Amino acid sequence: MKVLLATDGSKYAEEAAWLLAHLPHSERLDLTVLSVIFTPDVHGTIETRAWMSRRVEADKAQAKRDYEKIEEMFQGANVNLVHAVVEGHAAETIVNEAETRRPDLVVLGARGHSTIDRLLLGSVSDFVATHAPCSVLIVRPTGLRQEVHRMLNICFAYDDSKPSNTAIWQLADFGWGKKTNIDVVTAVSFLNVYTSEVPIQINVAEVKDSLEEHARNAAEVLRKLSPNVHAFVRETDHIGEGLVQFSQKRNSDLIVMGDTGRGMLARFLLGSVSRYVLRHAHCSVWIARQRAADS
Repeated sequence: MKVLLATDGSKYAEEAAWLLAHLPHSERLDLTVLSVIFTPDVHGTIETRAWMSRRVEADKAQAKRDYEKIEEMFQGANVNLVHAVVEGHAAETIVNEAETRRPDLVVLGARGHSTIDRLLLGSVSDFVATHAPCSVLIVRPTGLRQEVHRMLNICFAYDDSKPSNTAIWQLADFGWGKKTNIDVVTAVSFLNVYTSEVPIQINVAEVKDSLEEHARNAAEVLRKLSPNVHAFVRETDHIGEGLVQFSQKRNSDLIVMGDTGRGMLARFLLGSVSRYVLRHAHCSVWIARQRAADS
C-alpha cells in the first residue's frame, strides 16, 4: 500500500503520523513523508531576500527534524520510508504530489501551524480532502494516543454505493483484529418525502428493510476483519448531521465513508455528506475514493 503522509510538525500532523503508525497494516507500507516549505515571491531589498533565504533553510532543517520523529514512530514496522521536501503552497502541493506519486491514501492532520489555516478551520485539509485523486485520512485527536490499551472505535458510514464498497475493500487492507470495534451505520432522511409539495410515492418501511439488509451484509463482510462488528440504520433529517451525532454517541475515533454515495439513497442526500462530516466530526475521517485511472 502506498501512503503519502503530509506533515508540518504541528501537533495535528504528529497525531496523524502516530495514528498511521499504529494502524495494523497487514502488508508493507510504501510511505512518503511530505514536508511542504512555503516560499513566497519576495520583491525587496537584498537584506529582505537574504532573510527569506535563511528562513527557507531554517524551515528545511526543521522539516528534517520532524521527519526524524516520524522515523522513530515507525521503527520496527514493515514500512519503506522516504522523505520528500517540496517548496510551494501547502494544499496545492499536497494534491499535486498525490497526483504525481499516485498513493492509495493521503494522510494529514485536521489543522496545521499557520494562522490562516486555523482561522479557516483547516483549509488545507479541506482542500486536500476535496481535490485529492485518492482516498484521504484527516486526523483529529480523540484521546486514543493517551489510552493505547483501549479499543479503536470505527464508525463505517455505509450505503449501497460504489464508493461505500470501495471503503470496505480499503478497510480490508488493514488487519484490525479483536481490539477494534466497527459500527456499520446507514443513515437515511425522508425529509423530502414528508415536506414535498409534490406527492412522492415511497414505501418507507420497504426502504428501511432494504437498508437494514445492506447494513447487515456489509457488517458480515467486515466481520472477517474484526469480531466486534454491529449494524445500525438511523433515520435523520440531515444525513451528515445524523452520522456525526451517531459517531459522537458511540465515541468513534474514526469515521470511514465513501466519497458521498450515489446509490439508492442519492435522492435523499442533503448536500455533500462527506464534506459535512469532514467539517463537523469530532474525530478522524477517512474518505474513500478510487483513483481516477482505477475507476
